[in-house]
Amino acid sequence: MNSLGTTIIAADNKEKYDSAAKAVLSDPQVLSRILKYATAEFSSMDFDDIIKCIDEPKVSTIAVNPGLTNGPDSAVTGLPQESNIMYEGVKRYDIRFYAYVPAEGQKKSYRIVVDVEAQGSPNPGYDVVTRGVFYGARMLSDQSGRNFQGDDYNSLEKTYSIWLCFNCPEGNANTITKYHIVCDSVYGITDDRARYDMLQVVMIRLPKEGKLYGSHNKPHILHEMLYCIFVEKMPALEKIDKLEKVYGLKMAAHEGRFDAMGTLSEGFLERGFQQGVQQGIQQGIQQGIQLERIDVFRKVTENYMKMEPGLTREEAEEKAKAILS
Repeated sequence: MNSLGTTIIAADNKEKYDSAAKAVLSDPQVLSRILKYATAEFSSMDFDDIIKCIDEPKVSTIAVNPGLTNGPDSAVTGLPQESNIMYEGVKRYDIRFYAYVPAEGQKKSYRIVVDVEAQGSPNPGYDVVTRGVFYGARMLSDQSGRNFQGDDYNSLEKTYSIWLCFNCPEGNANTITKYHIVCDSVYGITDDRARYDMLQVVMIRLPKEGKLYGSHNKPHILHEMLYCIFVEKMPALEKIDKLEKVYGLKMAAHEGRFDAMGTLSEGFLERGFQQGVQQGIQQGIQQGIQLERIDVFRKVTENYMKMEPGLTREEAEEKAKAILS
């Protein structure tokens, strides 16, 4: 059994789950499927040829935060996020790597920057697409001083921020959506050949457990494969057999990666549930605080009206605002 197969059997707790999920997601076989169906550059290539174009992925080592992306640990592959005490709490890309697009016709070979993120909840309290735009923009801006110096912007490399969103509601599940920069002529016709399509965000939305075929959107083969890996509940060996026979993953080719697959589905489902609960708690706290403020404001207003009988309610409210602000 390969590394892909070995990772599927080992995630029997939360700590193992997180590292196992990222190990599976960073496997070149899985990444090749994502690149083929989520990018235009690799859409016509075979999986084996795409694998040859993928540089060694960096897992949870490169910081998203400005000023830290090119930090001391940015070039270390596989450095555990938890071990970097100086940067505790820093957001990091889940899986980040370079992919080399082969030369074709008059076009020379070039390199793109890819980030793949696993999002357990589709509604974590902010717009995930907007976060993807931020990640893509950061991958552009951090090239300054590393890929080019000064104003040599023609050396910028295109970025992809690809998000696997789990536990999506029926209306959004089984979809692949691309957000990118386009040219929209406001007036006149121009022969504009500028390189503006430099950032793309791709959302791959997967359904909740048991809902793969319950959505009005028919699942793409990429949805089916990712659902099998991360969502579907079945014994690890059965899952490995299915991935090999149905989706063509070579489970003996990369020792160790898939040992934890049997419990990956539980991990993602639990993570999505916990994020939903946490979001509900935070909303409840905020609502409680707001209600308490309203109650205090009402009582202070009424006290002013009792102490100063000539005050109108509007005047009392203004006094209450002044004393509570």
